[in-house]
Amino acid sequence: MIRDEFLDPGPKSGLRRKMSTEIRAESLTAAFKQWQNLAVGTVLMAFSAYLTISAKSFITTTTTELQGWAMLIIAGYAFASALYLGLSTLSGHSPLPETLPGVIDHFKGFIVAGIFYAVGYFLLNIETSVLPVSQTLSQALSLIIGGAFFLVAAVIAVAGAFTPRKK
Repeated sequence: MIRDEFLDPGPKSGLRRKMSTEIRAESLTAAFKQWQNLAVGTVLMAFSAYLTISAKSFITTTTTELQGWAMLIIAGYAFASALYLGLSTLSGHSPLPETLPGVIDHFKGFIVAGIFYAVGYFLLNIETSVLPVSQTLSQALSLIIGGAFFLVAAVIAVAGAFTPRKK
């Protein structure tokens, strides 16, 4: 009986399909309605990418290592801010004048996200490439742990976007 319902969708699945289509369309409409947030988030994401790419050469040089870490943390803050602005279009506080102060309100959380971003990027891209090929287990652990740190940075930004602002 379950197999028949799976192969022959009844009226329930048609309703589900229609509802999921409406939800997706409404989400996209809401997101692009506040295009200013997406534009500022795009600029911040590009700034984050530029700092991240630039920081790699600083971190691998011992005389500028501290500057490289600072650049990665700032890049992580910009990354979290970009995600916050992009995702805030789906939350209750969407207009840019209401959302932009949230980047400052979530300063502590985004700095923590920046630190996780920096450590995650270091493990994913710098440490893994330095390890010899014979240390496959170390490389795998570096990738897994780096990915987890990077994911935590993204989760902090997403949580900030859906947390009500303090007034």
